[in-house]
Amino acid sequence: MIKCFTLLVGLLLVNVPPVASNSRSFSVDWDNDRFLKDGKPFTYQSGGMHYFRVPHQYWSDRMNKIKLAGMNTLQTYISWNSHEQVEGEFNFEGDNDIAEYLSLAQSHGLNVVLRPGPYICAEWTFGGLPYWLLNKPGMEVRIYNKPYVEAIAKWFDVLFPIIKPFLYENGGPIITVQVENEYGAYGPDVCDKKYLQFLLDLNKKYFGENPVYFTMDNTSDKRLECGAIPGLLKALDFGPGNEPAQELKMLRKFQAHGPFINGEYWAGWFDKWGGRHANRSATKVAKSFDEMLQLNASVNFYMFHGGTNFGYTNGAMSGKPGSYNVRVTSYDYNSPLSEAGDTTDKYFAIRNVMSKYVELPPGPVPPNSPKWKSSVDIQMKTQISLFDNLEQFSTCVETKLPSLMEHFNQSDGFILYQLQWSGPLQNISLYGVHDRATVFVDRQKIGSVNRMDFLNGSLILPIELSNQLNLKPDQGYTITILVENLGRVNHGSYMAIDFKGITNMVLLDGENVNLEKWRVCPLPLNTVQPALQKVDNLRYPPSGSPFTPTIFCGSFRKLNGDDTFLDPRGWEKGMAYLNEVNLGRYWPTEGPQVTLYAPGVYFKQGENTVCLFEIETANPENTLVFTDVPILDKKKQGNSDDLVDF
Repeated sequence: MIKCFTLLVGLLLVNVPPVASNSRSFSVDWDNDRFLKDGKPFTYQSGGMHYFRVPHQYWSDRMNKIKLAGMNTLQTYISWNSHEQVEGEFNFEGDNDIAEYLSLAQSHGLNVVLRPGPYICAEWTFGGLPYWLLNKPGMEVRIYNKPYVEAIAKWFDVLFPIIKPFLYENGGPIITVQVENEYGAYGPDVCDKKYLQFLLDLNKKYFGENPVYFTMDNTSDKRLECGAIPGLLKALDFGPGNEPAQELKMLRKFQAHGPFINGEYWAGWFDKWGGRHANRSATKVAKSFDEMLQLNASVNFYMFHGGTNFGYTNGAMSGKPGSYNVRVTSYDYNSPLSEAGDTTDKYFAIRNVMSKYVELPPGPVPPNSPKWKSSVDIQMKTQISLFDNLEQFSTCVETKLPSLMEHFNQSDGFILYQLQWSGPLQNISLYGVHDRATVFVDRQKIGSVNRMDFLNGSLILPIELSNQLNLKPDQGYTITILVENLGRVNHGSYMAIDFKGITNMVLLDGENVNLEKWRVCPLPLNTVQPALQKVDNLRYPPSGSPFTPTIFCGSFRKLNGDDTFLDPRGWEKGMAYLNEVNLGRYWPTEGPQVTLYAPGVYFKQGENTVCLFEIETANPENTLVFTDVPILDKKKQGNSDDLVDF
């Protein structure tokens, strides 16, 4: 059972730290453009792997494979919002056990490049920042804003004492520490050097002057200048489409000496709903990697193993009002190690390059793990209508609009708005829906709208089914709007205004109804297991009524610990749950991702339960299957080396 614990208990439970050694040192040899490790020239070849995207039971397996590819280093961000989901309560257990992750890295002989943020981007919800920052008056993120820097100081006061024993000079694996992340790309008019200096000073308060601190930015004059801190090492990030020698030339405009570092070598790319699956050529990735090694560069593969955006953890992108797109559940990233930790042709291409420069570790690369496939279709027999059982999932209140998730201390999930109305009704206008709304009138679905489809954040739904709805003004009817938080913006200056729910207003035939008495129901839906325990007390829709959002559950047996992939084809859109775990969003009609990764460690030996919260349309056969082959690109496109989205 995962526990949340306060500062004092958290510090007492930290893993036993490494033993410091006076002979250990890691530094920059500025005169010779290189690192020195214990006084000897050193370059690192690193695999990016985020602990918070991979079940902790698999960390060691993935690290072993990264090591066997010839890598000598591991890189990870630290996700603040994973550890402090509720302000003042900290979780460092299970998949959040960063001390165990660092200890395992050292046991595998891997150094660590640490990226503690506090902002990390990572295509992770809100860029790794906790949503509750948005509830603080006067909050502005990623600048020297008093409420923001005070919250950071409190977080680092918990985190950094856990990290400090793992610094290289203290006997641990951490060789470099990043300050902030790609700050030069934050916004066109944002370049707050006071904020960056505050973060550096805070790092030095806990870690001292000796660690190698660095900043990292994309290669452009403005970004490299804005994101830099005087005297700190600069790293670049770029993919195989860039010429390494030209990137080094760009770096030398801003830093005449020091190691050449590609801190994020984009071996693949992330996917968005409605887009295409990244498929960067293994040959091109290996060729550019070889060219960087010839220039004596230190290189980190972003990502070497991507993992998964389980639950609601995926991020989103918004470049301007009305512009919004959402990251998919999978973070496979077209990486050398697949989402399930399997080796790929890209893995072996990279390993072959490394064999030219270092002696590879002894022993064969482990074979890919077996995958499980259900032998029969799973019957989804239990059906729980959301509209008829709201009290099982929410505490509803009567209030005016706008009423946002943040007002209810809700980070993720859904929020439902209901209004009793009478009078003529020809159209419903929604303004400022964040992020996706499905609208019903007397249980009849009128339509679903996505924020990414809006023009300036507004959309009008004409009620074309008024005859079928048989609207009678003297009787009145119920308007229900179910809004889904598709993912908090993780990049750019619109992060701090990305509130969730109906953020502006609702018009009925042009009349503003915000001030009416709305029934508002927060619906985090992190799990649906409690509702299954009360199945005998559930209410069901009237006979013959149209489909409304419903939870479907089925039981099945699984007797091995193999990984598998849930295949939701035949269903339209919603959330998938395996036992107590929220596997994430499914949306096979939108793609490119179809299947959801289901790690073997999430199954029970014997009887298991799988549930879908289906928003749009029930599968007429009410069945579901698990398959042994992932489908991450329903269109099967070719290479997409030109993918850019920030």
